[in-house]
Amino acid sequence: MEKKKPTGMISSRLFCFLILTAFALLSMNYLTRELWFDEVLTLQFANLSSVAEIYRSYTIPNNQIIHTVFIHWLLNGGMIPEFLRFFPLFCAALMLFLLWKNFCRELGRGPLLLALGSLVLSPPFLLYSSAVRGYMLAALFCVCALCAARKYALGGKWRFAGAWLCFSMLAAGVMPSALAGIAGAGLYVLPYCGKKFWKHRKSYLLAVMPFAAFILFYLPIFSDLQKAFELKEGWHHGGSALLALAAAVVTTFSVPLLSGMFFHRPKWRYWPRMLIWFLPLGGLLLPVAPFPRVWFVLFPLFALLCAGYLRRLPEKFALFAGASILIWGTVTSLEVSRELISPVVSLGGQDDFFAPRFATARFTPSATAEFIQHRYGSRGAAAVFASFDSDPFALLYYLPLNMDVPPGKCRYLPSGTLIVLSIGEEPADYALRFNGTLTEVYRNALHRVFLFRKTAL
Repeated sequence: MEKKKPTGMISSRLFCFLILTAFALLSMNYLTRELWFDEVLTLQFANLSSVAEIYRSYTIPNNQIIHTVFIHWLLNGGMIPEFLRFFPLFCAALMLFLLWKNFCRELGRGPLLLALGSLVLSPPFLLYSSAVRGYMLAALFCVCALCAARKYALGGKWRFAGAWLCFSMLAAGVMPSALAGIAGAGLYVLPYCGKKFWKHRKSYLLAVMPFAAFILFYLPIFSDLQKAFELKEGWHHGGSALLALAAAVVTTFSVPLLSGMFFHRPKWRYWPRMLIWFLPLGGLLLPVAPFPRVWFVLFPLFALLCAGYLRRLPEKFALFAGASILIWGTVTSLEVSRELISPVVSLGGQDDFFAPRFATARFTPSATAEFIQHRYGSRGAAAVFASFDSDPFALLYYLPLNMDVPPGKCRYLPSGTLIVLSIGEEPADYALRFNGTLTEVYRNALHRVFLFRKTAL
């Protein structure tokens, strides 16, 4: 008599297939989008002559050193920039594999599948699994550190403590703010150290080592790190930054949170894990609120927390939750939905998760560059000024520009210069600034291009 296959096995495979199919279809537009400001800066740093020079070039936080080194190796290995988006995608796949491999038995296949499915089919994950930036790599290193710390807490073997130190250093080396992800990993691991974890030396060793890793990595370039912090990059309204992050977390994990809240029975020993949800509040203590995207390193931990909340979910509710995740994730990840959500969460005029300008169909700096080349001569023949808000580094990738970086530095332009402004900028401000007249010669959904004529004295 033929043995009947377990129902759970079939539904799990079907759920994975549907999630990955939806992700593949939705990610096409992300993988083929054009490079934007920070990504072009990444390429510029990656094209430095050596790894040592990359390490010594921490002039601005855009140089996410360890990530830049990986991009440096890929470019030197012959990979063209247009294919670099597959590197964060690889990091995302490896991160999901590690979470599954290490936590499937502990949290249960069904709950972990539902939580990871919510993460995968979300705007933040789609965006940063295709961005030529270090956010997904930092999240991967934080997960590696989490897995190492878990094994050390459970077994006490020193090689896992060493791995915790190394992966903490690598995560911090991508970006200093990855310490938030390491802190979250430490809080998640504390209950493994025993019911009275505050009395166990493992807990304190796990707490100290990330700070040691950070100091070891940045001490040789401490003055550069200090100057980078003095730039005070971020959002100038902490409340708006927290709202944007909260909206991203709720949108991503709303189904597992709502499904698990009625069945979750928390144990007192796991209370440190609850603090993970509140780590972003630490941004309010800084002079300038961090960009919401720096907290993406916490999203894998949020997924594990959600999986824990779903452990007592009845099977009939689990099937409904799976269908809801598939539908909700697909709908919220469509561009039309993301552009509806974006204005609500971008009170500070920015959006890091849903429909930032560089992740929309209208972001086509190459179209502006093509017009300039076709209308005004061969590559670089026309004198071009691009404002800071027009994303000059994206334009620079397609056309050499006379850029206004930092903003306000350039005070003189000769007649005949083409001025590229973002679609929302006021040309009269630039006419006054350069003492001339601006005649519009081109516009698209991203840019307006003007021909500048100097006013006679």
